[in-house]
Amino acid sequence: MKRARGIVALRIPGVSARLTDDGDDQPTDEYIPGTLAIVEKATGVFIEWTPQGEDECGWVLADEDSGHTIPSLSPKPVDASSSSSLPSSGPLSPHSRLRFSVDVNDLSSFKNVEPKKGKKGHPCIRLIAKDGTNYVPLYFLTQSTKDFIDVLQRYVTLRRSAREHQLVLVVDEKAEALAQSLSTLDQNGDIMGRFMHNPYATAMTGLSKITTFVQDQVIPAILDSDAVSQEEKIRAMRELRTETDDTRLKISREADFEVVTQLELPPRPDIFRESPVTQAVWSSFKHSDGSFDQAKSHHMMMNVFRGGVETELRKEAWKYLLGYYEWSKTPAENEKKRAKLEKDYLRMKGQWTSISEDQESRFAKYVVRKALVEKDVARTDRTLKFFAGDDNPNLAMLHNVLMTYCMYDFDLGYVQGMSDFCSPLLYVMGNECDAFWCFVGFMQRVHANFEKDQTAIKVQLNQLRDLLMIVNPKLANYLESHDSDDMYFCFRWLIVWFKREFSFEDTCKLWEVLWTCQPCPNFLLLICAATLDRQTETIIENKFGLTEILKHVNDLSMHHDLDEMLTSAEAIFHQLSASQDKLPMHICEHLALGDKSVVGTPSGDEDDE
Repeated sequence: MKRARGIVALRIPGVSARLTDDGDDQPTDEYIPGTLAIVEKATGVFIEWTPQGEDECGWVLADEDSGHTIPSLSPKPVDASSSSSLPSSGPLSPHSRLRFSVDVNDLSSFKNVEPKKGKKGHPCIRLIAKDGTNYVPLYFLTQSTKDFIDVLQRYVTLRRSAREHQLVLVVDEKAEALAQSLSTLDQNGDIMGRFMHNPYATAMTGLSKITTFVQDQVIPAILDSDAVSQEEKIRAMRELRTETDDTRLKISREADFEVVTQLELPPRPDIFRESPVTQAVWSSFKHSDGSFDQAKSHHMMMNVFRGGVETELRKEAWKYLLGYYEWSKTPAENEKKRAKLEKDYLRMKGQWTSISEDQESRFAKYVVRKALVEKDVARTDRTLKFFAGDDNPNLAMLHNVLMTYCMYDFDLGYVQGMSDFCSPLLYVMGNECDAFWCFVGFMQRVHANFEKDQTAIKVQLNQLRDLLMIVNPKLANYLESHDSDDMYFCFRWLIVWFKREFSFEDTCKLWEVLWTCQPCPNFLLLICAATLDRQTETIIENKFGLTEILKHVNDLSMHHDLDEMLTSAEAIFHQLSASQDKLPMHICEHLALGDKSVVGTPSGDEDDE
């Protein structure tokens, strides 16, 4: 028995990992059966999960009462000196990448989620390491998590968070005792006392120094999660911070300011999502000639905001929401406009398709943009059937739309991440011309996100920090004290509107909600604030720094609940709206509170020249 590399203190079969996969055009939840174990090894005690049918790494089952050991089916040992994915001694299954082993001493906490009374579901745990890594959620399909927690407590001290009942902390008793021996400050009051009116009014002046650095290094570092290491992402953001040191807040004591010492907000209201807008409901807002009743526009936009639109309706609705079709025009008038724009599209497409290789040799900027487009098209949403496989004509259409946009907007051209905005439009429209003009409408909203100086992104990050100071001063203060209040870990959320965080279907729903500009044009920031608000205790109680926060935030990808995020964000809006007479002026400006002109009236109704 000495040859065995591990003794199993606990082995629970029937514990399944859960995958979220949108490879079939629709999001599906797949449970991967496996075995969870707590294993004592020479190098430490490890929590391990192995997919069903794979070797269990030389485990030896221990019977505490009898002292006997029962060898497992696989005698082959594994070196578990690090808390990484385990190697396999045989052929790898498609789910082998989910297999993991983590030293209990590297564990920071775990989520222990029990299904709500009266609702279907299974108990679930999700391990969180000290470096911010979130392991795949594990579902206990045949039993509770009690046995796992009981055995784990033999090796580490556990404490349930007093603020988030689902969070169980792994306590370092020595550090805990030291922390309790130190006096604490009223951190919330401190940060609120330093919160000024319009604190970032002059913070953008130094951004002119940033030219291609953000486009060439920061954006790829944030978006290329598979190709770029976590350390490189941090390096890119640290370098951006160094480049923009002169954009940090410089608040003059003589400037006009408003000090917020304490702000009591009312409770957040309960918000409920509604069903998607149907064709019948959509048509009820039209006149007999097919144009939309402008007197009912706000009501219609609120319906879309509260539930999105049915999948079958998107091809028509998105054309209006993105300004391609005009709300006040009849279908015949919009079709006439479409015919004109189709000619414009073909004209611009012909401009780049007619460029010869000889011309390319003297057109460096065009060559660079073409290479970027080809690189991104080859890897954008390839798990979808619509874009899967080689020689897919839909990939050719995506390439054509993006290259033609370079002709439409010579100044911007193409920047990595723009394909993320284009692919859902092409998927829904199924037509190059329609997808292109919807893309033009979408880019009008997000154009500034891709500009070289990145002023727009910096403004949004500063606005998000401002909101967090009001909505969650505890987290805002923690981020500031841990050199993370620049909010760079939210960069990916903002630049591609959460495209990398949700399934393809949820992304479509989120975007059509945001296109309504309800209940305010900056609702995306409230979604960011709501997402961070839900992670407050996990971040603070695990003592995460910038590196760990970024890893934690990235690991949440595909594990967000869209409806929960939308209801939380809307609840925050109404909470702040009810307190707008107490809010600093710049917060009201961020959310357009008190601006009667912001009622979500559909845009894009401009007469043709």
